[in-house]
Amino acid sequence: MRNTILSAILVGGLPLSVLAAGGHYPVDDADITAPGDFQIETWFTRVDGDNSEFAFLPAWTPRGTTLELTAGFYRLDEDGDSFNRFEPAAKWQFSGLEPGRLAVAASVALGFDDGDFTDWLVNLPVSYELSNAPIVLHGNVGWIRLREDEDIDRAFVGAAFEWGATEAFDLIGQVYREGADEDPEAQLGLRFGFGGPLDHIDFAAGRTLRGDKDWFFTVGLGLTF
Repeated sequence: MRNTILSAILVGGLPLSVLAAGGHYPVDDADITAPGDFQIETWFTRVDGDNSEFAFLPAWTPRGTTLELTAGFYRLDEDGDSFNRFEPAAKWQFSGLEPGRLAVAASVALGFDDGDFTDWLVNLPVSYELSNAPIVLHGNVGWIRLREDEDIDRAFVGAAFEWGATEAFDLIGQVYREGADEDPEAQLGLRFGFGGPLDHIDFAAGRTLRGDKDWFFTVGLGLTF
């Protein structure tokens, strides 16, 4: 499942979302929700100062397809100002995630802030699951277009790992950057899996690696039906 253009830009100055190994993690994986399943990701992120994000993302992959459809709903607070965001997205999976095999996907997301079409994103995630260790590696290359007075184009690049440390939880780490004029950011978190309708619970911390070195903290969960 994907994340948002928002998460990577929340620290640097809203709005945008990126993509992810599920939920709030900006670096996306090349996996999709199982065909026929319905999944919900929701999370709350708090940034240094008065910035925060609440997100609710239902996702569904129709049976017999490899196309995941997501509708993202967000409430954002930035320095005392608030706005709502809607972000529909689609992700096509070209090859599935299996041990020893490269998984490849492509996704498109549109951003609407308080009803105005403000941005769009194209992203190409790839994932590789090691055959001899419980580790999955991810890489992303994407392009973001901000529709302001003058259109602004920005590249998005990121790398991530997921390590199945135990049967109870995974360790997830990510490093990513959005645009040459923005500071790179990193996240590290724990994902506790349950295997039922409550699929997982996330706890994560991140920070910008240069500049103000702001911290941000996230708690989230995933549901599968």
